[in-house]
Amino acid sequence: MKNDDEINESSISDLIHYAEDEKRNTFDDEPETDDELDDEITETDDETVSDKEEPVSEEVSEENKKTEEEPVSEEADEEPEDELALEEADEENNSEEEKTLSNNVNYDDDTDYPDYETDVGFFDDLKIGDHKGIIIGVIICIIVVIAFIMIDTGIIGNYKNNFSNNISKVFKTSKTDKNQLPDPTQKPDEQYNTEIKSNEIVSFEGANETEFVPYKNGVVCAKMNHMSYIDGTGTVVWEIDTAIVDPILKVDGNYILIAEKGRNKICLYIDNKLQYDVDDPDTVMSAELSSNGDVVVVTDKSSYRGGISVYNKSGEQIFSWASGSDAVICADISAASRSVAVALLNSDVTAKTTVQLFNVNETESYAKIEMPDTVVYELQFVGDKVNAFGDNRVTGISSSGKIVYDNDFSNVQLTHSAIDSNGNKLLAFDDGNIPMLNLYSKNGFLKNSTTLIGVTDFIDINKKYILYNIGRDIYFGKTNSKVMSKYTAAMDIKNLIIVSDTTFVVIYSNSLEVVTV
Repeated sequence: MKNDDEINESSISDLIHYAEDEKRNTFDDEPETDDELDDEITETDDETVSDKEEPVSEEVSEENKKTEEEPVSEEADEEPEDELALEEADEENNSEEEKTLSNNVNYDDDTDYPDYETDVGFFDDLKIGDHKGIIIGVIICIIVVIAFIMIDTGIIGNYKNNFSNNISKVFKTSKTDKNQLPDPTQKPDEQYNTEIKSNEIVSFEGANETEFVPYKNGVVCAKMNHMSYIDGTGTVVWEIDTAIVDPILKVDGNYILIAEKGRNKICLYIDNKLQYDVDDPDTVMSAELSSNGDVVVVTDKSSYRGGISVYNKSGEQIFSWASGSDAVICADISAASRSVAVALLNSDVTAKTTVQLFNVNETESYAKIEMPDTVVYELQFVGDKVNAFGDNRVTGISSSGKIVYDNDFSNVQLTHSAIDSNGNKLLAFDDGNIPMLNLYSKNGFLKNSTTLIGVTDFIDINKKYILYNIGRDIYFGKTNSKVMSKYTAAMDIKNLIIVSDTTFVVIYSNSLEVVTV
């Protein structure tokens, strides 16, 4: 029995030392495996058995106390019932670790995270310095657009008005009622000056068959075998008898030309003083006068398609020319250079006008300007520039034969035209049943455009003052004036003439009215 006790004591001692070594290895190296846990359970069972026996020595008791104080022995006290419980415990531990990791990441499923392979770094190489040219170009474009919007004069204003008119022509089908269109120029009645300083009605029998032309501060009147001058107060200053039955009346400067249409007589006056009276060998169709007293007449020359003759202020014929192929329509002579402009019409295939320029000292023209699809009905020299008025365009031509401006009206219908001594032109036309009134400078630039509330029958212009009617209502003043004058005529209007900055004349059937505003 003694030997058995010694064997038991040595075995227990060895087991205790072995357990202590295993505990050290467990905490120093790796977490416990299932085999190690089984060993610890076995050791615990042995210790339990030894505790039931009598204590062998103080050393064993002390070792037992130390073993009980270790945390591993506490874990070992709770033995799983089987291996399935251990596997479930491991799975719970793994799930706890996954939850911990997911809590640390803290992703938000609603957040749109960038694709770092494609998005990040896309603009890394974009440098502002490399795009300075683009930025400067954008700024310049913005400045140009603002200037274009704000400026309404000069070339820009002309372009904007022409662009607006062209757009309206292209989209004519979108127009409805002209009275519904915006009218920036035509003002309501309360914005017109309706007060007048004076009006004087002068009885004039056969006024509707009389030629009236502004002269000085009044008008010259020419009818069959009669010519008179009425000043701005309505006073008849002088009147004379003439030998002209169907007069052509022209005035320029101090000179008055009266020629007989369909016959041969040509007469030149200064006031009521006759300067000469000559007969042209051919029938006179039309005539024009320069401020120097030179006269050019268009004649129906026999065996030709027409011709022209030029007379100086003394009545001497200084130039003559005839056209063998094209019809002569009109002509004019320059006071500055004595150049003669002639409009020739060819209608063999389509209507085409050729404007030829002549020097009175030469027999052949020195310049030709062709205007296809246009019929020119009037030529007017202002200085050394001739203005050609056609049925669908108005063109400016220099004395050397170069076109200096060309206003095209092929998409509208020109109805009236007027020009003053400075070269300003007033044109009335119909744009898709919308009556318009445009003012152009001597160089052909559009200065003002007015949409009228009705059709005008008569227009006139003098030093940028314009005059026109709509029915019996008469409008007078500068186009850039804030307040224009409006006057309502007492009878049907036969003609309108500006005689000064404040006075105009209204022609009726058997009288005329001088109105001062």
